[in-house]
Amino acid sequence: MKEIRNLQLSEFQKEIINKLDDEYCYETSVGYEDSITIFNKEQGLLIRINKTDDTASINESLEFCKSRIEKSLNNHNQLVKDEEKRIKLLELILKENK
Repeated sequence: MKEIRNLQLSEFQKEIINKLDDEYCYETSVGYEDSITIFNKEQGLLIRINKTDDTASINESLEFCKSRIEKSLNNHNQLVKDEEKRIKLLELILKENK
């Protein structure tokens, strides 16, 4: 278990900190939100967990992330289909002009 100094964190936040492996680092923000901010090794912000967060709010965040990925993939797939149609049309135009 990692040593968590006298911070005013919730038990849930402390559990999360203890689950982090070497791929992640965190910093605490004591004050109004009493939050922990989790980063990857490149210092890219991944998530902020407030003192009031719990498993339910983490599940909501998870579902939100999944829906954003799905929407992004759908948009990407539509873009690919549109480009394929454009390519087909351009090839047709070139074929007719030979």
